[in-house]
Amino acid sequence: MTALPETVGRAVLAPPDRAVQPTSRLVWRLTPTHDLPDGPADRLRGARLVVLGGDRDTARRVVLALRAAGANAVAAADGQPCLVDGELPDGLVDLTLDEPFVPGRHDAYRAALLRSVAALRGCYADWSQEVDAERLGYLAVTYLDGGMGYRGDAEIRQPLGGIWAGLAKTVHREIPNCNVKVVDVGAADLARLPEIVAAEFGRWGLFEIGWHGGRRHTLEPRRQDAAAPTVSLGRDDLVLVSGGGRGIGFRLAHSLAADFGCRVVVTGRGPLPTGAEPWAGLTDEEFRDFERGLWSAHREGRRVAEIRADIERLRRDRELYEHIVGARRDGLRIEYAPCDFTDAAQVSALLGRLGDDLTGVVHNAGIDSPTRLPKKSDEDFLRTVGTKIDGFVNLFERVRGRDLKFFCNVGSLTGRLGGMVGQLDYGAANDGLARLGLWAGHQVGFPVMTLCWPTWNQLGMVANFEATLRYMAALDIDEGIQRWQQELRAGSAEEITYVGPLGRALSPIQARGYPATRDLPGFAEVFPKIFHLGSVHTNAPHRSMLATVSLDQAWSPALTDFLVDGAEALPVSVLLDNAIWAAEWMQPDDLPDLRLDRIEDLVVHPDALRLVGGAVTLLRETTGGHRDGEWVVRAGYRDPARPEVEVEVAALRLVFRRAGDMPARPAAPGRGWRTPTEPAASRLRWRGLVFAAARGADAQVRPSPPEDVWAMPVAPVARLPLAAMENVLRFASGGAGARLAAARISLHDTTNGPTRILAGPAEGDWSALNAATGLPVFSVTGLTW
Repeated sequence: MTALPETVGRAVLAPPDRAVQPTSRLVWRLTPTHDLPDGPADRLRGARLVVLGGDRDTARRVVLALRAAGANAVAAADGQPCLVDGELPDGLVDLTLDEPFVPGRHDAYRAALLRSVAALRGCYADWSQEVDAERLGYLAVTYLDGGMGYRGDAEIRQPLGGIWAGLAKTVHREIPNCNVKVVDVGAADLARLPEIVAAEFGRWGLFEIGWHGGRRHTLEPRRQDAAAPTVSLGRDDLVLVSGGGRGIGFRLAHSLAADFGCRVVVTGRGPLPTGAEPWAGLTDEEFRDFERGLWSAHREGRRVAEIRADIERLRRDRELYEHIVGARRDGLRIEYAPCDFTDAAQVSALLGRLGDDLTGVVHNAGIDSPTRLPKKSDEDFLRTVGTKIDGFVNLFERVRGRDLKFFCNVGSLTGRLGGMVGQLDYGAANDGLARLGLWAGHQVGFPVMTLCWPTWNQLGMVANFEATLRYMAALDIDEGIQRWQQELRAGSAEEITYVGPLGRALSPIQARGYPATRDLPGFAEVFPKIFHLGSVHTNAPHRSMLATVSLDQAWSPALTDFLVDGAEALPVSVLLDNAIWAAEWMQPDDLPDLRLDRIEDLVVHPDALRLVGGAVTLLRETTGGHRDGEWVVRAGYRDPARPEVEVEVAALRLVFRRAGDMPARPAAPGRGWRTPTEPAASRLRWRGLVFAAARGADAQVRPSPPEDVWAMPVAPVARLPLAAMENVLRFASGGAGARLAAARISLHDTTNGPTRILAGPAEGDWSALNAATGLPVFSVTGLTW
């Protein structure tokens, strides 16, 4: 009997219908996960692996353990390319930074991080072209507490491991078929590290695994409201906001000053503009004219990149100046102080000037310059990470002895869930910051929180707002500020994420990377896409995918409902639904809003759908491409046990159109359409237990709830009205042969209510009508057995 697929219960969120949607407040909790099978993963045998980082003895022992498991493993030589027998590796085992964390003496992370970046950069050109979804892997080892910083009762030995966690969870964005895993070990399991690495590598799935006391754990999201207010804010409070002169930082500062009367000090790296600048006082239109004038320097030989950098700097200066001048005009107690928080001396000087009046800190400073890894310099990488990490250490170490009301880190979902293309450094910075926050919470008596935000609606460090919506819906500004105030007043602690529905840029690797619960917003809508994905073997994003699909009657009662020559078989409607959900993964690279219009050229051999040992396993290949303004995905299924047979078990084309180009819903069928009669006996039979047979004079069919089709904790919803489709096939099945074909299945309505079945005036034409409205739900043309 086939085991329940690993993807069940693991997903991320549903695609948004709008740019801005409400978010859910989630916290992450340590939870046990399944044990590993005995022996190494099959993919480990013969794999070329490079081990980098860690101390020399540990690296040597890990290499030996990997070799004992069948891998061709070597330790990386300092400053040398990562090669195995002169060839690029199939995987990297990154032992990262294993020394204990000492604030102020933590700079070793820089060399260790650049070593990791260099290894990935060296593999990038080859790995990013790989379509084998199983060959490549990047496994990073971290040394927090064996629970990713969440054990609570244990010292967090090296919180900077979060840098590599954020890096790893973003790798798949730029190298689509690089599997990733972060393995966190506590002090008690360090001696077993070589054995753990050899057991974990090649067994991909969940992104984060913690080992403690020989048991595996992961982090699970749970929905939890902010606590009731316990922190008072008023005119006696002084709040410091690093990097708060612009963007979301200033929005928070403005709200604290306006709503509570707080004195707020916001900062930036440079001095406050004086108002004597040539752009001061210009209207928005005049400022645009001023920018166009700057571009004229290009004709004089100035580089475009330099001009663009100057314009961005002027925009930042203008925004900062207008914020501070506007706050003064409104009588708000908002002050500006220049400070580079990566400079410990500047931080000390600023805090000295603020004195003992300081009651709250918001570490908001950050840099994000999205650029793919080959074009991102080491200096840019370290600047992005250092602004978050070094800025936190410098600030926290100089306030840890004070009696603060809160210390709030401004994080990002790029750390928790992985970043976008070009954000390897930003994801690393933000997850590193979150783990530092967990460490700091054990050091002081005041609450330390890290708020991981999604993209704010047209605000903050967003180079291409429209592109970000491919990843996640944006957060409404007013909602975000209200939630932020709630967290500060509640004295929240640890890592808190605000999650909205993810966009369509969900990758197969990311989809299986997180344990999902019903608490995740939109989970019910996207779970079927994850469930029907199967085990992916090859993946060429936006072009093709090869996957094994296994369905077992132990968790699908539907597989007991359809019989071929008396043998239980996979219902054709479930096969079609699997193909529809699989096509969701084959979207064009610009990810437009597409809707399924119809299925064409369907061919199914029902004999090949019979169960073996209570299960059916099929090899599914999907390919996508443009055709006459439509997006067409072809899905073909084969029997993996008989690779020599060229004839496909099933094949079909799924035709998508842009949402605005969908045809109008047709009217109800006219003259010549009739209620079908019961079919004659044939070699096909439907038990009618899951997909109820049509009843009554009007051949009405009640829908089959997902819970009847799937006996699982979360039942995947269907794109097709499965019961209605099965009844159409049943009515047409008299004298059925060994092959089912349909020229076209047009889909008109996605509701899953009661339907009526009608037979058309031409043989092979069928329609399912909404029983309440009489309008077509779907129609079939050229259906033959």
